[in-house]
Amino acid sequence: MTTGGTPTGGGSHNDPYGSDSQGWNQQGQEPYQSQGQGYVPYPGQGYEPYPGQGQDQGYGQQYGQGFGQPGYSDPQYGAAGYEGGYQQPGFGGGTMMTGKPSATEAIGAAWQLFKNNPVPWLLITLISFVANGLTSVFSNSESVGVAALGSLLSIAVALLIQAFSIRGALLEVDGHKPDIGSFFKLTNFGAFVIAAILVGIATTIGLVLLVIPGIVIMFFLYWTFQFVIDRNMSPTDAIQSSFNAIKSDGGNLFVLAILNTLILIVGALALIVGLFVAIPITMLASTVAYRAITGPSEFSRTATGAF
Repeated sequence: MTTGGTPTGGGSHNDPYGSDSQGWNQQGQEPYQSQGQGYVPYPGQGYEPYPGQGQDQGYGQQYGQGFGQPGYSDPQYGAAGYEGGYQQPGFGGGTMMTGKPSATEAIGAAWQLFKNNPVPWLLITLISFVANGLTSVFSNSESVGVAALGSLLSIAVALLIQAFSIRGALLEVDGHKPDIGSFFKLTNFGAFVIAAILVGIATTIGLVLLVIPGIVIMFFLYWTFQFVIDRNMSPTDAIQSSFNAIKSDGGNLFVLAILNTLILIVGALALIVGLFVAIPITMLASTVAYRAITGPSEFSRTATGAF
């Protein structure tokens, strides 16, 4: 992984802003110019640095300066996809590197993010425990009807908490320290639910087929929900994009998945209290890797009203 310099050149058809774009002056750097393989955004989501990302000096810079754009290419969005390097603000204003983050780098970055803003993550984890505890009371009822209702409530709560956590993680990784209220402002939960149903069906079919196919499906579709929330994608587009993105760096991401699982196991063994740290770190580590591989979006700027 090497530090990417500011791109130079005369621009190309893949440079959505042309050679005169003034994207980096806020960070005190040269304007962004493509070398011929610049970042091609998702439809309607051109890239500009987020105003205010550099306001919290030191936030993210301790670990940071470690992530940028690999050669992720998604044919759904043009032949060039995400190929080619570029420089972008780091998490909190630091300079990212070009290249793919290793699993340990992603976890290290997640730990720094959590350590710098632990309160909302502890609260959202506590909320999830309390909500799951309440719904389990109904799920364990001797009444079949009440138990069925409890099971549905448990699924709904789990989906909500996951959506809230992904939203908070995207804001965190993009350099906007979220407060607890920032987690609960979803705008496309319907698409999230449909995506969850499709992923659940695909995973169940895979698990029936000797288990391993189900694990493979879970692995490659893990970022489906990130794409739905971050890019406002349809469920089917999000599924395809998750597969393509994870396939682009499958080795590192497989190691990250194993390490995240081990972190959760250790957290559970630590008298359950360890899960208050383990759950946020695994969510943040996955989102760090997601953002590094898929590149910037308009999500955080739009979500925070930072125009």
